[in-house]
Amino acid sequence: MDEVLLAADRTQAHDQVAAYDHLLAALDLLEEPLALVIDDLHLAGSGLADGIVGILTGSAPPALRLVLSGRDHSSLRLEKLRYGDGLKEFRTSDLAFTLPEAMELARNLAPSAEVDVEAVWRAASGWPVALHAGFVGPAVYKDQEGGSGGVVPGRAFTEYIAEEVLGQLDPSLADFVLRATTCDWLEHELAIALSGAQSGGVLLQECIRKGLFIEEKDVRSDGPVYQWQALFAAQCREILEERNRVLAEQLHRVAARFYQDFDVTESVSQALQGREPQQAVTSLVAHWQDYLLRNGLSSLEQLCLDLPGPWSDHAGVLMIRSICRALSGDSPSAVDLAHRAFTGLSALESGRRRRFELYVDLLGLMPNDGSFEVYGISGSPLEDPQATGRQPAALDSSRPLLGGPGFSEQEEEPLTLLASPTADVADRDHQAVADEVIITSEIALAYVLAGDFVAADERVVDAINGADELGWSPDGQMPGLWLAQGISSYWINDLAAARTHLDKVLPAGGRETSIDKLCAVYRVLVDCARGEPTQIPDTTHLLTSLRDTGLNGPSWSALSTIAKAKIAEAEGDLTGALAMAKPLEDRENPALVDALLAELLRRGGRFAEALNRTKAVTERQRVSYTGTSIALTEALLASKDGDMAAAHERVEYAVALAEPQHIIRPFAERRDELAGLLTQHAVWGTAHEAFVAAQLKENTHSDNLTTFLYWRLTERELEVLAYMRSMMTAADIGKALFISVNTVKTHQRSIYRKLGAASRRDVLKIAAARGII
Repeated sequence: MDEVLLAADRTQAHDQVAAYDHLLAALDLLEEPLALVIDDLHLAGSGLADGIVGILTGSAPPALRLVLSGRDHSSLRLEKLRYGDGLKEFRTSDLAFTLPEAMELARNLAPSAEVDVEAVWRAASGWPVALHAGFVGPAVYKDQEGGSGGVVPGRAFTEYIAEEVLGQLDPSLADFVLRATTCDWLEHELAIALSGAQSGGVLLQECIRKGLFIEEKDVRSDGPVYQWQALFAAQCREILEERNRVLAEQLHRVAARFYQDFDVTESVSQALQGREPQQAVTSLVAHWQDYLLRNGLSSLEQLCLDLPGPWSDHAGVLMIRSICRALSGDSPSAVDLAHRAFTGLSALESGRRRRFELYVDLLGLMPNDGSFEVYGISGSPLEDPQATGRQPAALDSSRPLLGGPGFSEQEEEPLTLLASPTADVADRDHQAVADEVIITSEIALAYVLAGDFVAADERVVDAINGADELGWSPDGQMPGLWLAQGISSYWINDLAAARTHLDKVLPAGGRETSIDKLCAVYRVLVDCARGEPTQIPDTTHLLTSLRDTGLNGPSWSALSTIAKAKIAEAEGDLTGALAMAKPLEDRENPALVDALLAELLRRGGRFAEALNRTKAVTERQRVSYTGTSIALTEALLASKDGDMAAAHERVEYAVALAEPQHIIRPFAERRDELAGLLTQHAVWGTAHEAFVAAQLKENTHSDNLTTFLYWRLTERELEVLAYMRSMMTAADIGKALFISVNTVKTHQRSIYRKLGAASRRDVLKIAAARGII
């Protein structure tokens, strides 16, 4: 080959075609593989495909190994090779450093520095240049709320992005990237909205072809969904804010309006970043139930309190706070907030006002005199349908209640979590009943999320009765109602009923709702608890098919991650489950996630980390079921450490939360480990003897009940023995078992005789020593 190249007629160098032909002829003579490495390919520009590199990619002989490296090679014609055997591509994920590689880099760059390598690696997603900046520069990585990415406030890294990445793009594409990274997630319609032109969709596709820090993450019925590399997007936002703060805030407002009806978390966050609290209130008041589903009761109330004035005193926001207080059992505060809200409702049209009036009526927040007139609303007071013989006026249940200082009504019709079933409700009275059914269903779901299953059950019955009156079929048309029943059935440990109810939450189609997502998570929990391996694959598919949005604040990614970890645990892969859940250990999560994560960590022997997750959940976040679960984990951790006083205090706290709402699941899933502690707790003393005794009864195993005299206790004697571990009297035991006091005493005498015991305390000691209890 060398001879051919040296013998070339240099006078023909100006003839590009002849030169290329001569080069290819020489390469055909290769007898051994030859590697040609070309770096910084992106610097070649748009003429890359028509130059020598383009010729070689299309016509090079098999012996030539062409290694191309750069940020962009989109102009090369590689499709034929991509679907054959001649192309191997390494993309961002392939080039990202693993954690061991990041640790090695940190040791080489900053051996004496105190750097949280794992936090930096997770925030940078393994991006080598970002890791370098984190290890040697002044950069500080911070986990984003609800996401795994982070931000690097160091100027050097920001300038690198501006100069080395954006500065080498075509100006129109660079401008699009700065606009489109307003949100971490992107789709076709949002790309157009942020770019301000129909070309936004084309520019989005160009970013994807170039591999410009964006990847396709999901495909919905209305098109694909993409995600920017979080660290890159954060730097782009910082650059745009420095260059044009007005434009940056405007784009946040555009995103807020885009997300308004299907992701209230993202909409509120974007609106506040865009300094448009009015938009935040619009989305929040329209879809507060969705925020409640995503983030929990305490987060919803805190968001209302965090809104800037005067929007924190907006009538709709005050009503949401009133509902939160009512769901938390703080009736005086709820009534006071409702009274304050009414002073700002007079400007609203009657339908919107009546919707909140119905909430107030159903939650028992009426003023003492039953009148709304004293709160600035003109017209007649809210009438009692039974007193007047008329149903309440028709409500517009599909529109949010707005109002307050400087508020203008929106033209958009927001989506509702609980879609109104299709039925003939033209009659005014039927419309009023329909509105009440829908709102009653919403209240039932809200009560469940607040941990009050008893109140929720009452609302469920009311809603179903109302639906029957209207001739509605709730199946598939009232998903929130079935989700409420599915959640409560799971926590009371009626797993068969839970699966039945959750199966009725039919997907609505199009954009997934928060109800779909929470239903998928609970289906995982139910299937794992039931040990249904045949159903878990379908549930896993449902879970992974739902997109994670709500990136600001506790997100669905945390719930889906812990659900996947539960699946791994149920399949016997505890190590894999812990690895999946690792990213959740050092960030803010919904209380349900932390409750499940803490127990998973405890079972995996990571006791310190488990205790840290229990401490991350505040008292306000510990509703009945999350509080019970966390307290039992804390009790087992304390018992392991030998702190029995703390263990018994935590058990008593757990049973105090669980008994009023009949919560059994946290006890059932820890049954074997709790057995001894509960027995000790019954002797230690409890104000909830019947509940503790019932849990002890469930711990009795019939396979190990033979006494040393080879006497076998009868089933009824075993039941009585289980209750004897509590402080219950014979009369109390009789009531619990629906038998007479004399019958209880007869069984007790038989137990004493068979075990050779002289007293109740002896019975418990002997039974425990011999494995009967």
